[in-house]
Amino acid sequence: MRFPGLSEASKGADLLFTELADAVRYSQNWGRSIKEQNEARTKASEQLEELERLAGRISNAFDEIQVDVEDSESLSRKITEFAALAINQTKARVEAKLETTLQDLVTESRSAELKAKRSLESYLAATPLPVTDEEISVELSDSSYSAKGEYKCPGEIEYEFLLNTASSAHFRGEFTFAGVRKGVRLPVRLGKTWLRRQPVPDFEKLDDYALTTARASKNHLEATFVNHETGTSVDLVFSRSGKDSFVSIEYSDEKGRVDVTGEAALSKHIDLQLMKGATSKLLDAILDLRKDKLQLSKLECAGDEVLETLDCLGFMERAVFVLTQSKESMKAMSAVDPKMAIERLKLLGPGATKMMETLGLVKRGGR
Repeated sequence: MRFPGLSEASKGADLLFTELADAVRYSQNWGRSIKEQNEARTKASEQLEELERLAGRISNAFDEIQVDVEDSESLSRKITEFAALAINQTKARVEAKLETTLQDLVTESRSAELKAKRSLESYLAATPLPVTDEEISVELSDSSYSAKGEYKCPGEIEYEFLLNTASSAHFRGEFTFAGVRKGVRLPVRLGKTWLRRQPVPDFEKLDDYALTTARASKNHLEATFVNHETGTSVDLVFSRSGKDSFVSIEYSDEKGRVDVTGEAALSKHIDLQLMKGATSKLLDAILDLRKDKLQLSKLECAGDEVLETLDCLGFMERAVFVLTQSKESMKAMSAVDPKMAIERLKLLGPGATKMMETLGLVKRGGR
């Protein structure tokens, strides 16, 4: 999902009354359909129980008939058999009617649920709420990458998106260190040669090391590269602040773990500026994945799993509260046509009245 160059605050203001309001309407339709399904099951269950009781009353009715035993037994058998046939036929009709009703209602509720989730997806894909923490994670599995973006917002709102690595020039296939910088050699251990008295470093070429996991935020990166043939790995931690940047490197093999940047005898052989440039480029490539979101995979609001409960109204109320705490968001909200916003919110029922007041729509546009 990609969006044109509107400010995030402007997008958030518009989408609140379109995509998020639609999500609430669809979730309400879903809720009504679920309620009707439960009512249909309850009604059918009561009817089936009543038919069972009817069969019992018919059978017991012969206990009080003043006729000969043989006649009573014969009459009881014939009527009971006839009644049982009629009752079973009626049960079958009740069950068939229930099945047909449920099929229609389940189709309706699934459609409403899907539409509600897609509307939530469209709303959040535009990053309409202030984000206090954002992290992108990438993981290699069977030569392909999965990636997700995790977002935390004020008001105890957290959500996650699966990201489209297939559209990335870097991550549509296995990404090696050569993808950010070719020919990098890393000093990993000190050794001695018969030609020199001083220890000399053993270098490891990183070109064939594949990225296996990474976690990235705006100015921070943690990444692991692995050589699949040798099983050796390199862990990188990079951060940047203004013009300054820092990188730490650890190397691991069957002999153990080496703090490459922490050992002066090794770190003096590292081209730190080259490594900083390479890791900064990798960080930017990972952050670029944010541009193409695939699917909303998680949405929590004050601990409530919204994608499971589909309490879109509760989420919208919380989102409105969060937006009112942001001057930029409220400035963008003032540009929204109040009459349009009020009409859209009225469709949500009585629960929207408080939101209208919170957003100041009633004062601006009237009822």
